[in-house]
Amino acid sequence: MTMKTKFKILTIVALFFTSIGNIYSQKEVSNKNERENNQIETLFSKDQKITHGGYAGFEFGYTQIVDRPAIITGFHAAWVIDHTIELGIIGKGYITNPVPDLNLENESYMYTGGYGGLHIAANVFGNKPINVTFPLTVGAGSISYIKTQYYDLYNNYYDDCYAENHYAYLVLEPGVEVQLNMTRFFRISAGISYRYTSDIYLIYSNTNSESVINPSIMRGINAGIKLKIGKF
Repeated sequence: MTMKTKFKILTIVALFFTSIGNIYSQKEVSNKNERENNQIETLFSKDQKITHGGYAGFEFGYTQIVDRPAIITGFHAAWVIDHTIELGIIGKGYITNPVPDLNLENESYMYTGGYGGLHIAANVFGNKPINVTFPLTVGAGSISYIKTQYYDLYNNYYDDCYAENHYAYLVLEPGVEVQLNMTRFFRISAGISYRYTSDIYLIYSNTNSESVINPSIMRGINAGIKLKIGKF
């Protein structure tokens, strides 16, 4: 048997075993895919890998309180479960522009206060560059009717530490936001929410019953932008 013939035989044998190996590998991959497709996903399955993360966020927004423009700033921190569910805490503060009150010697008064509590959110397609999230705030807050005083020509004012009245309330605030995944650790979202509160009874301190404003003073729509930094 010539060397050339031996080389051909060895080549054929090598190709045969290579083909057998490829067929076996393809069969293993097919069986693995079939097992994965046939596996039932459950809520408490130990085979499922659930990811966890967390972030801190800052909020800047606009709303109206008794037809007065108001600025809202806030902070919240949340635990992120499987890129989908957020559980955390949130706090917001707000302040309106001052307006003269005829019932208080035409002095300028403004509304200010804050609210916060539990933050819950559901993210839809959270791993996509553009996604949607549905946040919900459940908590409580307080509002004050505070006297202010102008001191220069540019309408700047300062708080002279006198509050006509305070009142505490419960709050429920659902919303919807469009979120942009800028990087793996930074997100920007913009959205709107509706702030629903229990009735608020602010009354003038020099009377027994006259209300400063109607009890639905804090109910209304917010619009804002959030910056989020963390692991999502």
